[in-house]
Amino acid sequence: MARIMTLCTAALLAAGLLAGCNNAKSPSDVAKDVNSASQAAAEKVANAQGDVQSEQRDEQHVAATQQENVSKTEAEGDRKVALAGCEALSGDRQQACKDQANAQYDSRAIGRSATSRARRSLAERLA
Repeated sequence: MARIMTLCTAALLAAGLLAGCNNAKSPSDVAKDVNSASQAAAEKVANAQGDVQSEQRDEQHVAATQQENVSKTEAEGDRKVALAGCEALSGDRQQACKDQANAQYDSRAIGRSATSRARRSLAERLA
């Protein structure tokens, strides 16, 4: 009998403790908790958006650099083809052909350089 009484007392005590956990908070406490959670969520969203923008700038920089490399490789290939074609000529005509091939390559290099500077300037302004 004492054992049953002990079990009943323990069960009632446990039920009382569990019932106390479900008490409603005051409206002001709830408002503070909601406000705090809302601010924390807004900060996390802002940080995530900043991370995304930073990653997008990095990706744009990488893409621009790769495009510059492609343009440079194309220009170098075109120059080699033109210089190889100049070998069929002789004398002054060969030299003029080589000079023209080199001038076209230099002109493309200047264009790449200006484009590169413009992209860097834009990236710095956006950062």
